[in-house]
Amino acid sequence: MLGFLDEVLASLKVRILAGIFLIFFLAMGMVLYGVWTFQRNKLIEITSQHAVQVGLIIEAGLRSSMLLNDRKASMKTILKLLHGKNKNFLQISVLNKNGEIIMTSKPSLAGRVINKNDEPACLVCHNHGATKDKTIAIINNGGNSFIRTITAIKGEPACYRCHSAKQKVIGILLIDSSLKETTAMLNELAMRIVLTGIFAFLVGAFFLNFIVTRFFTRPLAALQAGFEKVGCGDFTYWVEVNCGGEILHMADAFNIMSRAIGRYVDEIRARRNEVASHYAIVQSLSQTIEKKKLKDIVLDLLCKILRADCADFALAMEKKKNTFEIVSLKKGDKRHYHTYYKMDSDTCQVGSITRDDLFGLLNERYTSPVYSDDGSRLLIPIQQKSMHFGLISIVKPAGETFTPSERKIIPVLVHHITISFANAELYDLAITDGLTSLYTKRYFLIKINEFVENFHSTKRGFCVLILDLDHFKEVNDTYGHPVGDEVLVRVAELVRSNVRHGDIPCRYGGEEFIILLKGDNLMAAVKIAERIRRSMEDFTFELAGTPPFKRTLSAGVACFPLHFCTADEIIAAADTALYQAKRDGRNQVNVYPSRSAAEEA
Repeated sequence: MLGFLDEVLASLKVRILAGIFLIFFLAMGMVLYGVWTFQRNKLIEITSQHAVQVGLIIEAGLRSSMLLNDRKASMKTILKLLHGKNKNFLQISVLNKNGEIIMTSKPSLAGRVINKNDEPACLVCHNHGATKDKTIAIINNGGNSFIRTITAIKGEPACYRCHSAKQKVIGILLIDSSLKETTAMLNELAMRIVLTGIFAFLVGAFFLNFIVTRFFTRPLAALQAGFEKVGCGDFTYWVEVNCGGEILHMADAFNIMSRAIGRYVDEIRARRNEVASHYAIVQSLSQTIEKKKLKDIVLDLLCKILRADCADFALAMEKKKNTFEIVSLKKGDKRHYHTYYKMDSDTCQVGSITRDDLFGLLNERYTSPVYSDDGSRLLIPIQQKSMHFGLISIVKPAGETFTPSERKIIPVLVHHITISFANAELYDLAITDGLTSLYTKRYFLIKINEFVENFHSTKRGFCVLILDLDHFKEVNDTYGHPVGDEVLVRVAELVRSNVRHGDIPCRYGGEEFIILLKGDNLMAAVKIAERIRRSMEDFTFELAGTPPFKRTLSAGVACFPLHFCTADEIIAAADTALYQAKRDGRNQVNVYPSRSAAEEA
């Protein structure tokens, strides 16, 4: 309750109305008090003048009786006047020059001598012997106010029979008149004035409240609502006020200000998003320098930033002319699909990339990103000087096009992606075998140690597969080393085409190959080894200058941690299984025996 009261008292409307009402109340009070005082004084003045006139009339009536020296007749006149139609007379008395009451309407006062210096009613005019020239006085006797008219009865020649000619004033006529009727009129006047003031106050309060609410508090409430909306981020809110003057100017200024703030906030958000996008681009592309992982990261990044429906990345195969590896990603599917496409194949399109798109890349037709006519598809060539890394196709969802902000960020994306692929190309040269384009032995050793380290946190094992060509020395001795090198290249292609995405095929040395297989599923590893063996067995080498010939290979398989728990031990186990396959007649896959079987042996 106190909180609500404090809130009400803190309201600007209440404070303004309270101040206006206070000023209005004081002003009305002063006006009403002035009117009441003026009317009171005026009414008393009129009553006093009337009393003086009545006194003169009474004095004239008594004079005729007094000239006859008939005191009884004078008393009758006094009583007749007292009990006449005018009910305001309280008493009528006649004093001689010595202050003795010689005639009075109250018999009890007859013969009383009034000392003007002691009588309280006389002290109104007489103060310590000083006489004031007053013929009327208002006297308050015990809460009863009355008006006393003092009329001097002057000596005239007709009075000289009883009074000395030297005596100018032969008596005093005192007439006391009641002020009850006047007081009642004043009270009624005061009541009317108070009621009029209250009514005027209520009417004024109503109109003041209407005016303040209509032209002040409502516009301010609208402005306050506008500030709250802007504070919540709604910069499109428009303040409407039905008034003029300064508040209208404030509302217009507020609307202009909110629009300006909205534009500035949009610019800041756009710049923040741009910076965030740049950071995300750099952070994503800096996760790896390996081309094998980089192409997947690039597709994820493009689909996320450009909100694409699908994206395809065609990478030129270095050792295979007019052949591309195409990586595809679709919205809502986290998997990356890898396929190989030859320009002379019957298929004219893979994903969103067409054969004509690839011809444009090979013929250097694209020098910058190219948008389709309807703005829903984008081709991005990834190239640097004479190096053509590949072509990216991005397709927006149906009915959508690339926005201006997305078009603005695309050159930044292309720049960072191109630099990343240039660095990946250099790194790829360092970790791949120059002849077969498989990974080198050094890279294999690095990766197998990483797999061992990751096992302690992920508990995901792996398998090692070692391949060796059977009787490869005969090829070199019969056809020469160039033919032997070409055979190794063809074998590397067979290996690459039969492993899964994520497996790491390497040239271990000479005619020996080693593959790091993800996952510790021994049966899956054996199937991959057997698939490679059969492909080799069915393949016919048709090389220039040599008759067609066939060759086989042997394979050894070992799994981590099924067989051993260190990198060196697992490599040695796979090598042991390989030579066991050689001893068993070649052209077969041999699995290293389980740890218990090996211990028994």
